Amino acid sequence: MANSYVGLYDSAGSRNTFFVIAGRRKLGFKCFQNKDHADFAYRIQSGLAETDMAPKVYGDIGRIRYDKELTDWGYLTEVAKPMKDCCDEECDGECYDSGCYNACRIQEVTWTLENQYGLVYADAHRGNFGWIRRNRCNILVPIDFGIESFGYIEEEKWGEVDWDSLTEESCDCTACRYESI
Repeated sequence: MANSYVGLYDSAGSRNTFFVIAGRRKLGFKCFQNKDHADFAYRIQSGLAETDMAPKVYGDIGRIRYDKELTDWGYLTEVAKPMKDCCDEECDGECYDSGCYNACRIQEVTWTLENQYGLVYADAHRGNFGWIRRNRCNILVPIDFGIESFGYIEEEKWGEVDWDSLTEESCDCTACRYESI
């Protein structure tokens, strides 16, 4: 099913690529380094989406055709509206430690992720959060669910994570950094 969509390149993250689906401004496709990374992000995002703590996820993981070639593994997702730039002159866009208004909202979301869902979100900056609309309200949610965005995952809530399959020797993700300590 996903192969019938044509993606238009929108932006690239440090570890994944995001396509906005042509003619569907609220539907995108997230690509990851490999199928294991896509599966990890899919499980976290779809679980959080059930409680409106993440954009909706559609279908299963797969690949789409872009520019006559298949993309890496990924999945269809709702497109969140990006956070606006900060008004605080001291904020460099990372927000989390600046004390700006965005930082306060991001800290509320990361607190909820940790205390209600057993997820420590370690990559908390403005670029990894966006707004979704639910019941006529805007809700701030994380939009990056790659392995590098998490410092800890409570396995009792999310199932056992095979960290070895998700990490590489040259990888700089959170799991690799902790493993080398």
